[in-house]
Amino acid sequence: MTNNKCEEFINLDDLTIELGKLGQVSPLPSLNEYETYLDLNDRIIYIDFDIDDTLIEYSRRIIRWNRQDKDIPIEERKPIKVLVNSYGGSLDSCLHFIDTLLLSKTPVYTYNVGVAMSAGFYIMLAGSQRFAYPNAQFLIHSGSGGATGTYEQSKSQMEHYTRCVELLKKYVLDRTTIPEKTYNKKRSTEWFIWAKDAIELGIIHGLVSSLDEI
Repeated sequence: MTNNKCEEFINLDDLTIELGKLGQVSPLPSLNEYETYLDLNDRIIYIDFDIDDTLIEYSRRIIRWNRQDKDIPIEERKPIKVLVNSYGGSLDSCLHFIDTLLLSKTPVYTYNVGVAMSAGFYIMLAGSQRFAYPNAQFLIHSGSGGATGTYEQSKSQMEHYTRCVELLKKYVLDRTTIPEKTYNKKRSTEWFIWAKDAIELGIIHGLVSSLDEI
């Protein structure tokens, strides 16, 4: 796309101001960069990748939005919307991001727009309001764990893994209506859950019926 074509979509004055705040002198951004700018301006975050340290940057933005909102009553704040389409990834990065979402006083709404599996599932549960596309899927499983090194090192690693498993179990049971007996039985398998079933289990509050709702 040429720069002239981009100008049809971009308010260059507004974008120049935003770039100026960052102390940057930049050529006209690509359409993808501008779309990201628009999404963040609307407080929409897309997690459409394997969970990794990229989430740290999103955490910074959520912290910044909370600072901007500190003098606004919670019920009047513009919600942060997190759209998830991820097969999972790093548990450490996932836990860090979950804490950020749960600590946010500005409301956080999460949406499963495809798949929310493994770590992606846990991120979905952090929303104060949670929704999914009609054919979206969730996955709960035991994840992967192992131990290497000396006996003492292996023992320490397995103790850490066991503690993570218990922490996640409590988190899921606290934020859903999944019976503990069912969770204990299903977690050791690959438990796939369709969006409609997720409503009955308290994983989400409803289905997305129109894109206008996002």
